[in-house]
Amino acid sequence: MWKFAASACIAVALSIVAASPTLAFGDGCGDRTIECYNKVRLPDVYATRTRPVLVSPGWREVVPAPALYGRYTTPVEVRPGRWRWTMTPPVYGTRLQRVVVAPASRTYDVIPPITRRVTQRVVVSRGGIRWERRRDLFGREKLCKVVGSPETRTVVREVIVSPARRIAHRTAPVYGTVAVPVLIRPGSAQRVYEPPVHALYSRSVVVRPASVGVFYHPPVVGVARETVLVRAGGYAWSRSRPGFDRW
Repeated sequence: MWKFAASACIAVALSIVAASPTLAFGDGCGDRTIECYNKVRLPDVYATRTRPVLVSPGWREVVPAPALYGRYTTPVEVRPGRWRWTMTPPVYGTRLQRVVVAPASRTYDVIPPITRRVTQRVVVSRGGIRWERRRDLFGREKLCKVVGSPETRTVVREVIVSPARRIAHRTAPVYGTVAVPVLIRPGSAQRVYEPPVHALYSRSVVVRPASVGVFYHPPVVGVARETVLVRAGGYAWSRSRPGFDRW
């Protein structure tokens, strides 16, 4: 009797598996599946590390020494000797000259293009391969790579029957008479020397600069050991072979 009941349960389970393509063979992937992955747990990773610890901080002992000043008098040059130029400006006049008031130009008349509408069916998406999350007969989560179907649609676009054109129109240049400045007599320059100017300058100088003696006492450093988390655990995807991970 128990053998008959077991055979009946197995027959019911096989009929459910055969009726559902997404639960076939317990891998949770359909007939278009390329790859399947199982979700697995990764443990935390720890390590022991050492770090420096300050036992006693360093300190400095400062001993200042004041500066020593004095007076120093020296002749200085207030203004150096130089050569100076005395300039005589040039003399200008005017004369009449024929010039271009407006240059030749070219303008264009634009004739717009002639277009018409056409209807065309284009492929919007080729389908491609996408990832889907599924669950198998035993409730395990799967990540499956699935081939998608292409998608098309009808679009309306403008087609140029006759392109745009430009017609050129040329305009002749315009001339006129203007007064142009001309040099009648050039300017001149005369070089004159000016001697330097001196004076006595008294200033305070540092005979001995201030100084500071610093004595540094280094800190005392120890070593501490501690356990730290190197990498946190989590979940990852492990590739499975369809038909071999049912149990």
